[in-house]
This record gives sequence, C-alpha cells and structure tokens, in this order.
Amino acid sequence: MADLTLLEAAKASQDVIERVVAKTIVEASPILEYLPFKIINGPAYRYHRESSLGTISFRGVGGTYTADSGVINPEFEPLVIMGGEVIIDNFEVEVMGNLVDLKGSKYRMKARQAGITFSENFFEGDTVVTEFGFDGIRKRLVGTQKIGSTVGAALVLADLDQLLDTVIGENSQKTLFMSQATRRKVTALVRAVTGSGLINFTQDAFGRQQIAYATCPIRVIVREDDGSTFFNFDEDPGDGVSDTASIYCVRAGTDYVHGISNKSLPGVKDFGETEAAPQHKGRIEWFPGLVVKHPRSAARLQGILNA
Repeated sequence: MADLTLLEAAKASQDVIERVVAKTIVEASPILEYLPFKIINGPAYRYHRESSLGTISFRGVGGTYTADSGVINPEFEPLVIMGGEVIIDNFEVEVMGNLVDLKGSKYRMKARQAGITFSENFFEGDTVVTEFGFDGIRKRLVGTQKIGSTVGAALVLADLDQLLDTVIGENSQKTLFMSQATRRKVTALVRAVTGSGLINFTQDAFGRQQIAYATCPIRVIVREDDGSTFFNFDEDPGDGVSDTASIYCVRAGTDYVHGISNKSLPGVKDFGETEAAPQHKGRIEWFPGLVVKHPRSAARLQGILNA
C-alpha cells in the first residue's frame, strides 16, 4: 500500500466508524493533515539516515582522487501504543437518547482527544517524562535546526525567514506550527510592512481558509473545548525571569518527516453491553511512531518573548 495520510486512508476504508474516527482525529491534529504514514511489519522501523555526502574534488592530468564515501547512519523507530476506552452507562442509554447517537458522540470525543494527544507528543514528546510514548521533534532538533535567542527576544520577520530557510525545500512544501497568540504577532509584523504581500490564503484538507506566510501554510494547534494550547509562552529560556514560546517548521513526506504504523487507520472496537458492569464499552487504539528521516526536514525557532 502506498504511504497515505490518515485522511487519505479513511477515504478508502469500508468501515464507517473507522472513517469517522480518523477524520475527527485529523480535524483535532493539523499535523496529521500533512503527515504520511508508512505501513510496517513488526514492532519497529529500520532505516538509514544520511550524515554527510562525502567529497568531490578536481584533479590535474595524471593526478588522483582521495577516496572517501558518504556517511549513512542506521536508525530505528519503535511503534507505541496509544488509545482509550469509551464507557456509556446504561442510565444514559435508557434516559438520554438513541444508543447509536450516544456512542457516536462518545467516540468523537475520544477521537478528538487522540488527535490532541498525538499533536502534543509529535512536538513535545519525551520518553523520559512519558515512558511509553515517543520522542517529539523538540527533543530531536539539535544544532543548526534549533535557532533563535537562548534568553528570549521579540519575534521579527527575519527570524521567521531564517526558520524557513533552515528546512529543506520550497516554502510551499513546508508548514509552520504555532499558537494563536504567535500567529497574531506574525500577521501584525506583516501588516507593519508597507505594501507587503507576505501573507496569502490557503485551504486545509477540510476546505477551511487558512493563512500562509511567504507561501508556507500556517497551522494553529488549539483545543476546541477550552481554547488552550501547548504552544503557550511557558518555555523557560534559563534566565529565571521570562517565559518564551516556539514556532516549528516541518516538511512532511516519506523522505522527510513521516509516521509509521502497523495499519492504515486506528482500530475501533465496540464490545456492546458488558457483563461485569451495567454499561456499554468501546475502545480506540492505535500503534503509531514518528520518523525524522532527513536532518533538515524540521526546525524550531525558540525564545520568542510575549512582547
């Protein structure tokens, strides 16, 4: 099977519940709109990551080359187990309405939380903190892929341009991820540039209008229930005084940043009414993983002050 995003895979599914759950997860997790998944056999994915290309030189007549080769490092990424169970009390079934509608609502709520959880771990996951999770790109981005002030500074467009340049490819092939507050700072900076055409509009996979900076789509990750986000100004730059935020730039693709899973869609099981308790039970479970294949496929602009 070709590498597909969850949304593309859902279109081909014959299971109505799986389609609805997958669509709801993607709606709650903008990164999954872009992230293709490679279906693998076994608990882990082995691959090779280029470290250096080797050298090419010039020589004179009768001269020789110094033999060398590029460096390729073997890597592997494990699958993790994430999911949750849905419980519907018999009281709700009897007095609150149609069982199918109730289950649909409960599954959609669980699916939205799955999307939010995946997004948070995609960016900020740390197996030291969450033992059975996976390391997100914040932990993976080091060296030249992490730019910006280490003590905090106000956002300027030059920093945003540098962030885009740090990731390989054309701007339209990348995506910027940030909070609503940081997006407002970006649009305010652009409006301050007389005659600027840096902001334009795009549509996401659901037909919703989104803005783009220098042709690079901007996506905001925010909870729809309380409007909170894990991209808040809550990162300690180490000065003991200020808190900062980050902007991420990601190029998704099978040669860049992509997911792995044992099958194309999360599993959904409905167990019906249980004998052990007066309730109906169901489960959403998914075995995903994350691969950052190219060393320049993602970058982080850190140290943005709320100023």
